[in-house]
Amino acid sequence: MSKLFGKFLKSASLLALATAPAVVFAAPSTGPISTFGLLGSYNDFKLEGGSASDKDHMPEAGLFYNFGNKLTAESGFIYQAGVEAKFGEKSDNKLKEGQADLDLGWRAALDARNFVDVIVGGGYSWTRYEPDTNDYDVKLTNKKSPFAKAALGYNHQFDDMTLRVEAGARRTIDGRAKLKVDGLGSDTVDLKDRTNPYAEVSLLMNQKGDLPVMAGLYYTRTEYKLDGDSYVADNTKLKRDEYGFKVGIAF
Repeated sequence: MSKLFGKFLKSASLLALATAPAVVFAAPSTGPISTFGLLGSYNDFKLEGGSASDKDHMPEAGLFYNFGNKLTAESGFIYQAGVEAKFGEKSDNKLKEGQADLDLGWRAALDARNFVDVIVGGGYSWTRYEPDTNDYDVKLTNKKSPFAKAALGYNHQFDDMTLRVEAGARRTIDGRAKLKVDGLGSDTVDLKDRTNPYAEVSLLMNQKGDLPVMAGLYYTRTEYKLDGDSYVADNTKLKRDEYGFKVGIAF
């Protein structure tokens, strides 16, 4: 009996040693994830038209959804598709916008925890800005704003968390806008192609847990300029700096 009990203990010990590393040191999943959450931002605006200019600030809030492996993959092909919608209002100033984009890229491993990637992509954005100009009721709506995108990324894997840094630029292509000024009428005009830089930092936390959480910060610089003069506006340009955050759950 004692020999049989000893063999049982030995077998149980070997089984525990074999399975323990898989439990304690299990690597996080490298497959694609969905992320859904809230976003908020603070915007600095400068509207220039003719010889006049107007500055303003506005907060925004909204929702976002992403699907892809940009925060989880270790090497090889990476991708992410996403949509977001935001709304802001301050006094008589209003801002509504939406965006959809797709990123495709390739990731290379520097070592077991550090990875770099190159990303290209594109998307579509829609924006309506209604500033309080005192003299006129103005609505500037980007009716057609496709863009191309190029960026560099860096991922660092901790034991139960991934840090990602990405920086790049979006290039607007053949954008069109409708400018409406009460008392003067409205006009649909082309927008000049612009290269707008952006940067973002993201953390995917609790990757081995039941409910991973994503949190991040981002910055974008955007310029809109009419391609030629319009009979309702002269040399109109809108500059925007956006500082924002995102918080969501991954599943």
